[in-house]
Amino acid sequence: MGKCKNITRLLSDALDRPLTIGEWVAIRLHLPTCSGCRNYRKQIRLLRVAARTVSGIASPEADGSDD
Repeated sequence: MGKCKNITRLLSDALDRPLTIGEWVAIRLHLPTCSGCRNYRKQIRLLRVAARTVSGIASPEADGSDD
């Protein structure tokens, strides 16, 4: 669970600051093996899109593309 806690923190941090290459590598290595963290990433993306929609800010994530 410690690893998941770190990954979800990094996913949240990515909304506020640029992550280092090492941080992105840690996320990319972890996500394929963890459905919980993948679900967390989807949820924060959904919240981000919803917040931008409500505020009237265009969202690049709204086009349906995925990393």
